[in-house]
Amino acid sequence: MTEYTAQCRAGRHDKITARIDGDSVELAATSHGAHKMETYLHTDDARTFARGILALADEADGGKVRTRPADVEPEPLADWEKDILEPKPKVGDRVCILRPEGCYRPEHTGSLGLLTEIDSTDCPYRVRTDAGDIVWAYTVEPASPSAVAITAPTREAYLHQAADLLGHNPYSAHDLIKLADYLAGEGA
Repeated sequence: MTEYTAQCRAGRHDKITARIDGDSVELAATSHGAHKMETYLHTDDARTFARGILALADEADGGKVRTRPADVEPEPLADWEKDILEPKPKVGDRVCILRPEGCYRPEHTGSLGLLTEIDSTDCPYRVRTDAGDIVWAYTVEPASPSAVAITAPTREAYLHQAADLLGHNPYSAHDLIKLADYLAGEGA
């Protein structure tokens, strides 16, 4: 599969990757190897976005094309760095499903469960969710301690989950409440 990756100039572990996903172009962001988000664009929107990026680059440097030392492959991570920066979940770990099998199963995004199997296929993680469902997932991450403590989906639980998802970003209380309402769904 063809994909293009852009590495952040300020942080060597932050990247955005563009690839084909069906009839869309997927943009996926990672930080320290952990999935952060993805956006799916229609091909026309992807072309418009790419032209916009080129226009911004031309505005920033006057359209100069230059070779820079960063064009050289970055130094590979040591094994101990990989374990810290890109932890791999193990069977039996309590996990949160970040990207369930296919883009058409969004109801399982954010589900908590027990990792039951790791495979080497396209969907490497099999999780038994707290609701008892078995879900294959492209990406999972260890469940945070506050998420593990959530047993009944209350408004307060969704607010804590929203705070965990937003992390150390400078979001307002209004942003937290909007995300909590989104996580809770209609009529929360």
